[in-house]
Amino acid sequence: MTLVQILGNFRARNVTFTLKDGTKRTIFVNEIEDESDDQPETLFMADAPKDDVWISDVVSATAL
Repeated sequence: MTLVQILGNFRARNVTFTLKDGTKRTIFVNEIEDESDDQPETLFMADAPKDDVWISDVVSATAL
């Protein structure tokens, strides 16, 4: 999936992520940043930085 597709599907939406550790986390994705924003990889940004999700931790994501 390209960054444009990721932005279109997940930015400004509630998203449930299934993570590699088997947990599920639902956040409102305020913004998505990647390498062009000086991030080491794609980052789904929540209201609080502690709730942010790195794409390397994600098994699946569903927009609600």
